[in-house]
Amino acid sequence: MTTPAQAVTAVATALTRAGVASAPAEARILVGFALGVDPSRLILAPVLTADQQAHIDRLVAERLGGSPLQHVTGQAHFRTVSVRVGPGVFIPRPETELLAGWAVAQVAAGARRVVELCAGSGAISLAVATESAPEEHWAVEVSDVAYAYLVSNLAGTGVHTVHADMAHALGDLDSTIDVVVANPPYIPLSDRDSLPRDVHQDPDLALYSGDDGLIHTRVVADVASRLLRPGGVVGSEHGDDQADDVCRVFALAGFTDITAHADLASRPRFVTAKKPDVK
Repeated sequence: MTTPAQAVTAVATALTRAGVASAPAEARILVGFALGVDPSRLILAPVLTADQQAHIDRLVAERLGGSPLQHVTGQAHFRTVSVRVGPGVFIPRPETELLAGWAVAQVAAGARRVVELCAGSGAISLAVATESAPEEHWAVEVSDVAYAYLVSNLAGTGVHTVHADMAHALGDLDSTIDVVVANPPYIPLSDRDSLPRDVHQDPDLALYSGDDGLIHTRVVADVASRLLRPGGVVGSEHGDDQADDVCRVFALAGFTDITAHADLASRPRFVTAKKPDVK
């Protein structure tokens, strides 16, 4: 009979042979998912049944076939929450967690009304709603597929989901919002062929933003400028070589207090800015 520990070792070996960099961690996640047990408690789980072993084998085959771990399990962990994901919606990355934390901090400091643009699965909004609970909160997404995940992931949170192009969304809220947060597409089209294989599993709509990677960031700046009240703030993610360009985008849109921030790996990752107070 196979114990969970033995199953983890076997899965890790198979993933390592296939070149999966995080094989040991993924093995624990896959075995735990198959058994319905938190990976930290696998040591307490009983020996595997034949059906459980078959389930693990199917999951491993799917992963080795090129599916992202998050598509295999159908979920992605992000800060203190988990969201449902699958083909057609962007998989949230750990490097975005500090941007979400920045938004949480704004609400903790007194911000009442929050808008997330390019919301995708809703990971940022779910983290903000769970950790800080703003009084009013909207999440905007244009993709039909991603919007279905957004609605599902934010059900019961009180966040208003909006299926629309951000450029034209929420016009009735102009000049009333305290915080705008966004992880827009920001990869230049010229970088398509050099991306890691796992990135190609995400939808193009969530990745690419024209020749310079800044088309959507310019829209975020424009939309934030009209949505924010004077003194309101915006935070927008970007590629690790785009900080200076993104700062210029927000400067041209009339923002002040423009600040570049690093991610968990100390790489430039997001910019925050303030809409000027009324003089």
